[in-house]
Amino acid sequence: MTLDPEFKNQTINLIKETLALYKNAGTSPRIGNIWQCKNIGDFLCGFFVGEMVGSALSAFQVYHKREPTADEHMEIVDLVENYNEEIREFFAKFN
Repeated sequence: MTLDPEFKNQTINLIKETLALYKNAGTSPRIGNIWQCKNIGDFLCGFFVGEMVGSALSAFQVYHKREPTADEHMEIVDLVENYNEEIREFFAKFN
């Protein structure tokens, strides 16, 4: 593991807190029409995962004042993937 423990904890909190916000907010009934997607839950799941990885990578750059290495990048992806069941389960409700 190469990620700084404090950064890792902050990223885990970001994932948990953002998922909780999504659970409370629900989704727009227009998503399927606007984005022309058949499986709204799959679309939202991919959007959420991309948002979490992208936000964590941006936070990494600010926190460390440098780009992450390939290993650090994959650790960030792994942190998000550790919540795959909870993320999939929630967004599957919209399919």
